[in-house]
Amino acid sequence: MTRRVAAAVLAGVLLALAWCGPASAHGADAPVAANYRVVVGEVSVPGVTVRAVEGGARLELTNASGRQVTVLGLQGEEFLRVRPGGVDENRRSPTWFASRSLTGTARGGDARATPEWHTIATEPVVRWHDERARDLPPRAWSVPLLVDGRDPGIVRGTIVPAPAPRTGWWWAGALVAAVLVAGLYRWRWALVAVAVVAGGLSVAWIVGSAALATSPADALGTQLLARLWPFVTGAGVVAAGIGLALRRIDIVVAIAGACLAVMVGFAESAVFRDGVLAGPAWGRWAVASALAGGLGLAVAGALRWYRTVGTDD
Repeated sequence: MTRRVAAAVLAGVLLALAWCGPASAHGADAPVAANYRVVVGEVSVPGVTVRAVEGGARLELTNASGRQVTVLGLQGEEFLRVRPGGVDENRRSPTWFASRSLTGTARGGDARATPEWHTIATEPVVRWHDERARDLPPRAWSVPLLVDGRDPGIVRGTIVPAPAPRTGWWWAGALVAAVLVAGLYRWRWALVAVAVVAGGLSVAWIVGSAALATSPADALGTQLLARLWPFVTGAGVVAAGIGLALRRIDIVVAIAGACLAVMVGFAESAVFRDGVLAGPAWGRWAVASALAGGLGLAVAGALRWYRTVGTDD
């Protein structure tokens, strides 16, 4: 009977891992890391600043000039209009369709059509995906502007490779830490602490990344919704740790740890490979803790359940 139950639980863990696959682990369209750096060099319009955000996934333009600044699109059409009182987007612009995703694969619009303006913000700040300032190889890029409908302007910059972190060391450190956590399976309170710390760091990193990705058009709630499953997984591990402090729920801890390792550890492991992080600078530590803590809790929880089921600490 015990073996049949163990097999059923193992099947449940495998199903959970399949459901929590990397393909659905990260809902945000910006990558967690990139192997290139977008550098903004020159903005010709006084009072207008442009910077790369979200690891270079988007450009952010802030207009403090008191004038109307129009961002021209890939075909020279009017794409975004940044006024002192807000931002409008032209939903007939082909660039508007392309900017709906990081890859720029969406097609539509007509560059020759009369602009169809829709207000998306009440502050003169806007962020958007721009194919002209994305990805390697190293090169120069530019985005043309139009000031007050008549004066030309331009944003110039470059794309340069970003040195990779010591990828092997991050993986090795996380896996060694996972073995150490698994070795704590006899001590319930140690596993409680690991669950709360690993899950809490994951939640803090996800919230921090969402906060850095917010804009006048995308509130914090929108960005958190795009990262819903990793957020729920991290919170679930914290809850499992608290539950373990109150009662024996070893197999729940094992499943929660496995999901954390997959949905945050493995799914976001690009932070170990690429040099520019889209979120907080300590993101590698958060992902490493999710990987180490998740794998360790999965093994420790399974061992506790199999070896000590029906007994109390």
